[in-house]
Amino acid sequence: MASFVIVTDDGSYPEGHVTSISALSVTSVRLESYSHEGDYVVLHFEGGVDKAIPESRVRHIITRKQVAS
Repeated sequence: MASFVIVTDDGSYPEGHVTSISALSVTSVRLESYSHEGDYVVLHFEGGVDKAIPESRVRHIITRKQVAS
């Protein structure tokens, strides 16, 4: 179950989302985390691949807090 979802003008990026990034010849990477850097929300994928999205395109960031058992 995802602990976060980034919702943008173009769609959504839940934690664990798998995508390809043809510009880097990357066929399959999984979204692991995100951060805020200046006017961007940066999606951090496995293998050191990052995708920066301008904050103006981000509609919501939805998070789920981890509850200790």
